[in-house]
Amino acid sequence: MLDLAQKGLSQYLETKRSAFPRFYFLSNDELLQILSQAKDPLAVQPHLRKCFENISRLDFESDLKVVGMFSEEGEYIKFCRQFYPRGNVESWLLEVESVMKQSVREVIKSALATYPSTERTDWVQTWPGQVVLAGSQVFWTREVTQAIAQGGRDGLRK
Repeated sequence: MLDLAQKGLSQYLETKRSAFPRFYFLSNDELLQILSQAKDPLAVQPHLRKCFENISRLDFESDLKVVGMFSEEGEYIKFCRQFYPRGNVESWLLEVESVMKQSVREVIKSALATYPSTERTDWVQTWPGQVVLAGSQVFWTREVTQAIAQGGRDGLRK
């Protein structure tokens, strides 16, 4: 009887993990804790670090609207689209994932637009770390490509 209950629980947790694959990073006990408090979106906060790399917590307004995210270092990115966590936990966490990607993409676009007209030290200190890394790689690649196009291998030496 106990084996049957455990098998049923394992199958249930597997369906939840299939719906939101980042749940595979959580133990069964952690996932059960989230699912048992499904009506309280704030109960997910302690487990976000395991589901999303370097996301410390989500920014909830008093009415539980999700408006942004904080990194472990305290960097903040406002979501480009705010939403209310409705439905199953795995459903609204998929929305978090989608909005997170859209928001980081928008912030990177903004950072890239300001790069040419801003002192590098100011630019680095203005934007979140992930944005600085991505933006720096974009401009490094662009500059190396231009150097090769203009001077071949010798263009890289300059």
